[in-house]
Order: sequence, then C-alpha cells, then structure tokens
Amino acid sequence: MKIDPLGNEAIVKVSELKTILNQLPNDLDPDVVMGEVWLPERLVEAQLDDEMLFLTFDNAPEEGEGEEEGRGFVEHEIELIRAQILNILADDSGPKTKAEALLALITLAHERTSSEFIEILGSMVEELSS
Repeated sequence: MKIDPLGNEAIVKVSELKTILNQLPNDLDPDVVMGEVWLPERLVEAQLDDEMLFLTFDNAPEEGEGEEEGRGFVEHEIELIRAQILNILADDSGPKTKAEALLALITLAHERTSSEFIEILGSMVEELSS
C-alpha cells in the first residue's frame, strides 16, 4: 500500500500501474486480482470513462449482505473446490475412505460461511503442495 506525505492511502495513477506492468517479464502473464491472497478477486472488465479507469472484479457480495447464505462462490473458487474433489477421487484409498473425505468436505462447506470454507480449503491445498 502506498502512503502519501500526509499519511493517507495514496491513489495509484495509471502511469504508475503501467510502469509496474512494463517491468514484468514478457513471458509472464499473471491474472490481475485484488483482495486477500487466500481469496483473490480477478479482474473481469476494464472501462475508461473520462479520466477514470473502472475495473470490475469477480467479487461476490459480502457475507453480511442479504441472506446469510447468499454469497455463493465465484468461478475460481468453484475451480478450487473441483480440484479438491478430484484429488479425493484420484486417491488410492477405497470407496469408504473417499466417501468419508467427501462427507467431511461437504460438512465443512455446510457449517462454515462461503469465505471461511474457501480460506480453509486454500490452506489445505497449500499444506499439501509444500
């Protein structure tokens, strides 16, 4: 986060963003995201209007908005869930063990908020890959 001389959060201009982007290696094409590392919200649209660049991200509504269960999952969160289910199904264990793992996953999703579930699932994936 950039801080201005008065201690306020500074606004990043497009020229500064272009400088950062130009420093990326040519063979690197990362997704543009915002938010937390464990729950990134990906850029899905950009629109220039006069002197402002509007960016639209795939963020879902906040947990407290509307119905308690109304948040749902965005596309990359669904991919994370799908990958975890495929890991369970690809495991060498028997059907009973796989059923227990799937039941644990479903129970966790039911008992937690959407964002808590994705955070826990992301932590599990990180632990398995390290």
